[in-house]
Amino acid sequence: MEKTKGRVVLLEDDTTLGNALKTAFERDGFEVFLTGRTEEALEYLNGNPVNTLFVDCLLSGGSGVDFVEGIRKKFPASTLDVVMMSGIFTDAGFVKDTLRSTNAIAFLKKPFDLKEAFAHINVLTSVTTATHEETESSPRKELYQMFSKPKMSVREKRKTIEALDEIHGFDLPYLYSLLVETQATGHLNIASEKGDLSGISFSQGKIIAVDILDKETYLGKLLIEAGYILPDDLNEALSVSSPKRLGERLIQGNLLSPHAFNIALANQMSIRLSRTISDESIKVNFVATDVDLTFPHIDSEALAVFLHDWVASKIEYSWLKNHYIQWGDYTITKSPSFDAKNPFLNLPLISSLPGFADHFANGQTLNQIIDGRKYSSEETVYKVLHLLLTKGYLIFAERVKVLNDADRSKTLKKILGQIQERNKLEVWDIMSRMVGAAESENSFIYQEFMGLLGPTPAPEQKELALTYRAIKSLADQAFEFSKTGDRDKMKESIAKDEIEQQMKAASQYDEAKNLLQKSQYAQAAKILHKVHMVDPSMEKIKLYMAWAKLGMADNQSTRLQVAKEIEMDLLQVPPEEKFDALYSFVMGLYYKLKGDGVNARKSMEKAINLDSNFIVARRELTVLNATHGPKKDVMNRDLKDLVAGFFKKR
Repeated sequence: MEKTKGRVVLLEDDTTLGNALKTAFERDGFEVFLTGRTEEALEYLNGNPVNTLFVDCLLSGGSGVDFVEGIRKKFPASTLDVVMMSGIFTDAGFVKDTLRSTNAIAFLKKPFDLKEAFAHINVLTSVTTATHEETESSPRKELYQMFSKPKMSVREKRKTIEALDEIHGFDLPYLYSLLVETQATGHLNIASEKGDLSGISFSQGKIIAVDILDKETYLGKLLIEAGYILPDDLNEALSVSSPKRLGERLIQGNLLSPHAFNIALANQMSIRLSRTISDESIKVNFVATDVDLTFPHIDSEALAVFLHDWVASKIEYSWLKNHYIQWGDYTITKSPSFDAKNPFLNLPLISSLPGFADHFANGQTLNQIIDGRKYSSEETVYKVLHLLLTKGYLIFAERVKVLNDADRSKTLKKILGQIQERNKLEVWDIMSRMVGAAESENSFIYQEFMGLLGPTPAPEQKELALTYRAIKSLADQAFEFSKTGDRDKMKESIAKDEIEQQMKAASQYDEAKNLLQKSQYAQAAKILHKVHMVDPSMEKIKLYMAWAKLGMADNQSTRLQVAKEIEMDLLQVPPEEKFDALYSFVMGLYYKLKGDGVNARKSMEKAINLDSNFIVARRELTVLNATHGPKKDVMNRDLKDLVAGFFKKR
């Protein structure tokens, strides 16, 4: 008997549709069971391993939704994919509630194209009842295997996305990019370790909505920062008692154009997306369903710029180093989609490493490139590499077999250096990052990690054997620890210690801010460095560190060097902090250092517009006006100012 791709159950009493689906699936190699009776479907499920169950919401004998809810205890989402269908109940509220209550992977609105149904069939080479840990791969690892598979079909990529469950917050930029690239339509649900929920809506490969727990709307700041309105315009709109939203009030009062408002809303979405990217394990679930395309939205072109900013500012260097250990022996090459004339390659992070793509595509392995030290900043190398792989412009071509002990010893020493003098929880976290799996996939992580180390060295390979044994000992301890309740206890203990340290750092942070106000830059810089070591994610710390550095650049010999350093420092400022008075102020100091009085003054004015109580910015503006003369007249204003003027009230 010919081997089938798997089994599909169709619970559908519309015989025309049911037979059409059955014929199409069987032609494609699936074994199909078609019925309109829930008891027959249940009997088949009990006696056969099934890949995907298609269920009509309204059956002649009852509710398809109730049926799926009733079987979920025995057939959870981890073992059975369900696709709901309906031609009657198609409103957005019903679809959303149904997807949630049934844990379905998709909702198809009748009539639908047969291709849509095929996109949701879970194809398995073998159907087993094994636990998730016993599977041969990890959904998160499969996600990154796409770095070496440039010819994957859209359908294959979508199935990889839909299989995801536990991932890392730093995976989100790549996931967002894939959903846009594959023209996805549906909802991505995200749950943080703390239980905070976020939702990202996609329509035809465009991001149309971002729903997160965010206390700040940013809208007013975005409009002022872009020059679309003045603070007085904003205050006037806010003073009007109206049930309408801020944007509607500004437009109705002729204070703002609809076009400018849409630009601000798109920027607001990008900031909220940025806030979802954090250093923690998260749960994700993508549900394919109809979502209307609305404006404003973030398309592929806009997302490319945001990806650049997120990789530059949000993804940590240590995470990237650990993540790419598994790819160290792979050669890198340009993908078929690489285009040297693409404007994306001119973005600041990439252009800071001239000839980077060519250097990475000359047949060398990642380890050879990193060890070659062609570029001074290893952190920037990793970030640019990750950015180009995320966009699909570079790919891992093939794995080169390590033939000598020296190269293998070098790799093992890198691994040992990452896990030495770490507690068991930290070692386990690093191991999971190195193999690209979720922290909870215990056996898989250990097996993959030991595979990463390679075979046990022979006794005569003394140095190699010594390093190998040291790593294995630490890995064994971390693996045993990961299977006990002590892991959760240690997490709680570390979290408490971190809170205490962060409280102390917050006090020092306030001290450093006061020192900056008094122009005591060197002392402020020392304190800020200590704070950054304790909590690198402290809000606006990169900006305050840049302020201190700019303040210490007091002579011509250091100015050029500091200006270059500041350019890289500002790339690491998260997008959500760039629409703030402090960012405009620091930009003003940066332009002042470079001798660009015009832009320095504009930045200081912007800082004051965003925060009228920013005394230091007012002081700097006074000095700039005295040094660089009066403002330019109307004929000499730049294009951005003139265009922005059209959006202001006359």
